[in-house]
Amino acid sequence: MPILRRPLSTRRLLQLGLVVAGAAAGAVFGVILTRLGKLAAGAPPATLANYAWNATVFGVVSAVVSPLITWSELRRVPLWRTIAEPLAAAVAGGCIALIVGLPVLILALPPLGLGLGFANLRRRYPEPLEVGRLPSRLDQRHLKES
Repeated sequence: MPILRRPLSTRRLLQLGLVVAGAAAGAVFGVILTRLGKLAAGAPPATLANYAWNATVFGVVSAVVSPLITWSELRRVPLWRTIAEPLAAAVAGGCIALIVGLPVLILALPPLGLGLGFANLRRRYPEPLEVGRLPSRLDQRHLKES
């Protein structure tokens, strides 16, 4: 029946959109990180093969990870924010590493920025409480009063 197939096809389209958007964001991040890494290390400019390799690797990893994180941890977050905000935080981490001038930070700050971007989204869009379940601090007050 076509009525029963509609939600399944919508879910597949959403997942496909997340895979494509994640791959695109990862590729963009790979290109930006290539440039920032070369600047931080004082290395010669990257070749087209360097950019293509990093864009491919980061794109594939992001295409796999993006739907997993979005469906498991960020269900309440608007889809565009699950891609844009962590990407912006990771790029900001790379820029900070470049400004500070320590080449080793280019390996630490972009992933830290990515993680902080996801944590910020998780904090701003919490999962709703289940019916019949109180937050832990209310449970503790209730136990003290009894």
